[in-house]
Amino acid sequence: MSSKNYLRLIIIILSFLFSCNLIERENQNQSQTNRKLVILSIDGFPGYYTASKSKFKEYIPNLNKLISKSHFSNEVNSTYPTLTYPAHTSMLTGIDPIGHGILYNSPIDPFRKYQGGWMWYDEDIKVKTILDFANEKGLKTASLYWPVTVGADIDYNLPQYWRTKTEEDEKILKAISTKNLYKELQKESGHSVLETTGDTEKLETAISLWKLKKPDVFLIYSTDLDSIHHEKGVYSESAAEKLKKIDSLVGKLIRKLDIYDDPNLGFIVVSDHGFKEVKSVCAPNKILINLGLIDQKNSKWRYFFKTLGGIAILVENKDKDSLSANLNLDELKNTISQECPFALLDTKEELKQVKEKLNKTAKAILHSKVNMAFSESLTIAETYRENMSYYNHGFLPTDPEMKTISIVYPKSNPIKIEDLKDTFDAACNWLELQCKREANRK
Repeated sequence: MSSKNYLRLIIIILSFLFSCNLIERENQNQSQTNRKLVILSIDGFPGYYTASKSKFKEYIPNLNKLISKSHFSNEVNSTYPTLTYPAHTSMLTGIDPIGHGILYNSPIDPFRKYQGGWMWYDEDIKVKTILDFANEKGLKTASLYWPVTVGADIDYNLPQYWRTKTEEDEKILKAISTKNLYKELQKESGHSVLETTGDTEKLETAISLWKLKKPDVFLIYSTDLDSIHHEKGVYSESAAEKLKKIDSLVGKLIRKLDIYDDPNLGFIVVSDHGFKEVKSVCAPNKILINLGLIDQKNSKWRYFFKTLGGIAILVENKDKDSLSANLNLDELKNTISQECPFALLDTKEELKQVKEKLNKTAKAILHSKVNMAFSESLTIAETYRENMSYYNHGFLPTDPEMKTISIVYPKSNPIKIEDLKDTFDAACNWLELQCKREANRK
């Protein structure tokens, strides 16, 4: 072969390799550009509903089909505490409440100066969320009623918020949602989305949002299962009917979004906590009142039990105008054991976990090894009530009944969700985002 032909061959080979490299880069870029993710949270879905012997397993054919195509767990660990707002924020940040700042559903508020307000506001989250990292990459984001998103930097945002649970709330939601989005979705779906409307309205409105905006990252929040469990209990006939309806809506969501037919669309279904039967209630703040640590008349307090359902955290008020009363933990422990049988005031073992994951300033944690919950009330008539039967969460995350579910579709996403914080990793991996846990917001 002549040197001229040899040179020509080398040029052809190099050109071919260069073209292949460009094609590969283009395919990679297309993959990164086209990948989308939907995260659906079904609040209050107990892991035990999907156990092999559960009579409720047959009520979820659409979820069962999704499970067969996905990574699945029904033993997902919730957060300290097993409450909605801390858990949902841990999903988006990958860290415990002590790090992201949403410690409870509602602020510490003994005398209700916030008038029942919850921790609705994105500005209270201390670290970057999945949505922040998506924004940095230029992805289009959307959220339908996801907790702690009021004021969030989301392209299409209809956040969870309420005040009066009347028609007045609709005006507020229109004002705090992305401009004109509420009316646009209402016109397309025929539904209003409020705290008083159900999952049919929420999920069908979510389908309309997808149809109109096609976001790259889409958060959807479902509320009905949690509500019916609080009202009627797990394994109740009402819960069965609600679960069937939710499963039907999930099936509709899968069809309308073409989830099984779009290889670039990922789908994560997750929940925040399970449910447990409550048979007695303790009101520990009445004990603090009797010990002179809460002054109702002058609206002052030195110590207060922030109750979270199945546990209560003892917190101290160090403001200069707080009560000057001193706490004797041994005296408190003895009094609680006398007035609230089976309630355990822990100042060592469980408190260590609380300080690491929830509140480093906590003085003690109150919990029970039986089916006892705690009331925050200062005015309740009785310190202890038994022979009750209702369902709640907020128990220790080590309680098996607090375990919940996760579904990660497709299986080509290798990240499994065994802890709610893993949702962050699964989402970032699918979207090919360079996420960092505990990245402080500017």
